[in-house]
Amino acid sequence: MIEQVRIAITIFEYTHPGCVGIFVFDRSSTHKGFAEDALNVNSINLHPGGKQKKLRNTIIPWNNPDLVTGDEDTWGKVQYMCFPEDHENPQLQGQPKGIKAVLEERVSIWAEYNRICKAHGTKVLKKCAKCTKSQVLKDAERRVEKLEEMDHQGEIPSAEELMAAEAIAPSAPPDKWCCMYRILSLQEDFLTEKPIIQSIIEEAGHVCLFLLRFRCKLNAIEMLWGYAKHRV
Repeated sequence: MIEQVRIAITIFEYTHPGCVGIFVFDRSSTHKGFAEDALNVNSINLHPGGKQKKLRNTIIPWNNPDLVTGDEDTWGKVQYMCFPEDHENPQLQGQPKGIKAVLEERVSIWAEYNRICKAHGTKVLKKCAKCTKSQVLKDAERRVEKLEEMDHQGEIPSAEELMAAEAIAPSAPPDKWCCMYRILSLQEDFLTEKPIIQSIIEEAGHVCLFLLRFRCKLNAIEMLWGYAKHRV
């Protein structure tokens, strides 16, 4: 898929020099994939090392809470998502940092989370119950993927199927400070991470758009295929 996108960009730029292309995709799960090193909170463990991906380096957001007097100003600084190769602890050399270490380096956000936990008498959590997907929700998401597949093939889901898909959509936890997982997922750099095909297209200077769910009639390729089938 990624190679096809790159080829399509090359062809477009050759046939339309100096123009900006608009690439449109449906909401298929294959179009929403992130790069291996993308800032994805689901790719990080709580603690350093172990079986987790090595994410790309990032910039600590400027919109984090105000600093407490005496704390280090980390806003706008480069954050390395892996420990240096010469780290004093040999077991951590070159290893990914994990959620807790990443948040601790974002001094103001970590201090604010600890202050809120202390004020409410709660523990610092990696992932609260509301942010942990149950097996029921996982099964529900597979049903949504099935509907996406039907949409891609031009099939029309029934009203009952659409209602079921909307009913199982996960609701966001009301408290953004509920756990470390939630806090990091809402950090600006993690929140604005883009799918890999969108990054490739935009880095080439073009526009990437995603269609609404279950609206195959908005997809131009469906009309083209329909016309081709009619002619045949």
